Amino acid sequence: MAQNDELALILVAAGSSARIGFDKTGTKIKKEYLAMNGGTVLSCAAKAFLSTLDFSTVVVTYPNSDNAEDLKANEQKSKDALFADDFVKNYKAKFIFVPGGKTRQESVHDALEAISENSPDCSLVFIHDGARPFLKAETVQLTYRAATEFGAAVPGLQPTETQKKIDENGFIVKHLLRASLTAVQTPQVFKFEPILEAHRIAAESTKTFTDDTEIWDEYASKRKDENGEPYSRVKVVLGDPENKKITYPEDIKFL
Repeated sequence: MAQNDELALILVAAGSSARIGFDKTGTKIKKEYLAMNGGTVLSCAAKAFLSTLDFSTVVVTYPNSDNAEDLKANEQKSKDALFADDFVKNYKAKFIFVPGGKTRQESVHDALEAISENSPDCSLVFIHDGARPFLKAETVQLTYRAATEFGAAVPGLQPTETQKKIDENGFIVKHLLRASLTAVQTPQVFKFEPILEAHRIAAESTKTFTDDTEIWDEYASKRKDENGEPYSRVKVVLGDPENKKITYPEDIKFL
């Protein structure tokens, strides 16, 4: 790692886990808090980063609530899940817990602002799904090196099925080449200052963005860096088929 690199990690875990269902007692399952490898899904996701690179700041988003007591309880549940693993609990970093926004985009923006306030010297930020616990060190390293070189990086996998574009009635209107397509995963890694500024601009826009790479390409990649050079578009590195996001009840069998 370069001497001047100060790394931050955002674990996005503010969602409702709507598609995962309920446990046997009828309690809504929060997928990031499920038990895994002596910790939780969330702590496993964190550990993949913290055992690979040196992070100065870790921000975790958790479910928001208009009720003050519920909000406090949600924060505590998030802390309990993250620190369920002793390695994470004892890690020397600044841990910040931020209530989520109405959308993932808002949650990430709020997390970026928290980093700006608490760690203004941050150089690179990793943004990762808290429900994606199977991440390997190799993917962390690949995205880190690519983001260091190009400014932005994401792991991706070429689709195995032939891809088609359809219209609103379900008819094929375009035949797409698999070789030019990729299904992106997380972590999505960016130079901190330009992704923060891009998110600030996006927050004022009426456009809906699918993920942070789209926000980067819409705003940051059109800017110039401190040397007057334009920022690169997002570099795609080799993803990992095992780097799955827990989404549906059947995904729990992988834990």
